[in-house]
Amino acid sequence: MPGGQELSPNAPTSPDTLARWPAPPVAPSDVPRPAVPRVLGWRLDAHANALNFLRLLLAAAVILGHSVPVGGFPESAWQSASGTAVNGFFAISGYLIAGSRMRLSLRAFLWRRVLRLYPAFWVSLAVTAAVTAPLSSLVSGETYVPTSALAYVVANATLYVTQWDIQHLLTGVPFPGVWNGSLWTLWYEAAVYVLTGLALTVPRVRRRPLPWLLLLFALVALLQIVSEGPVDLTTTKAYQGFRLAGFFLAGMVLWAARTRVPLRWWLGVPALVITHFAQSWPVPWGWFAAAFPRAYGLLWLGAVLPVRIGARNDISYGTYIYAFPAQQLLVALGLNTALGYWGYCAASLALTLPLAWVSWKVVEQPALRWKSLVR
Repeated sequence: MPGGQELSPNAPTSPDTLARWPAPPVAPSDVPRPAVPRVLGWRLDAHANALNFLRLLLAAAVILGHSVPVGGFPESAWQSASGTAVNGFFAISGYLIAGSRMRLSLRAFLWRRVLRLYPAFWVSLAVTAAVTAPLSSLVSGETYVPTSALAYVVANATLYVTQWDIQHLLTGVPFPGVWNGSLWTLWYEAAVYVLTGLALTVPRVRRRPLPWLLLLFALVALLQIVSEGPVDLTTTKAYQGFRLAGFFLAGMVLWAARTRVPLRWWLGVPALVITHFAQSWPVPWGWFAAAFPRAYGLLWLGAVLPVRIGARNDISYGTYIYAFPAQQLLVALGLNTALGYWGYCAASLALTLPLAWVSWKVVEQPALRWKSLVR
């Protein structure tokens, strides 16, 4: 309940109106007032939440995880941080994207998703090909091939990455031939956006989204179990798609149930603990055992943390798409061996965050001003 205020006795208290009803002035203490239930949607439907801050932390966790293979450090528990963070990204996105789709027409929804993903992505490809790669060639002595750099931009422009390297570069690094290993998730993100837009266009699903979303989650969970068992798709893109879709659907389900799901610390803290262990269980359903606890734990943190970093300037996406090439450039400079693991992580963050800030201010925020073209 924001600010400790309560609804007046005459205020509507249906689930659909509760989260949007403005709190009136506090009534005299001798007047009985119905208590506002502390539910997930009450805090998260407002803009005063910490979700953007959490997404920035998750992007930083991806850097910690990628620093192990990219920097050539021995395998450690930190290497799993990148996969865990990506799961969290998709869980939070599921909650936010479901709400966005229900507020907008299909055309407006898809247009805004295009503006959020593509302009910054295209610029990041161009920066890697025209700036980061030539700098790498200068410090490493390798040959920069402009035609291959141009092909890198063109081949990957759809979000589906088919060319990871630029010829003759990154040949002597611990993680050779890959300029941006983080980009593989963006295709899945675009796919779940489209599927969400279409699914929530069906009138029956739109009227009662919760049971249908639960059914979809169960179906994806079944496909994931089958892919690890009889079919053995663990080396294919479908396997990763089922995993990410599961976390995304968990966030969507919590959005559909946001006026019923309680907001309690004794649920949030155990959820974060459970998800830490559940995803490492050696069983086919380990990821899905972690999906709802992770989604609830992160959304609970987003609702209760009094941190507003990123509320106005969301640099989480820029951090995600610029970190990997920045890390490869630092390896070309030899800073991974000079600084050690934690020093290399700190240097990666120090180089990536300014790039993410420029991306937000110069590309992402201006692009979002075009969203009104499709009303």
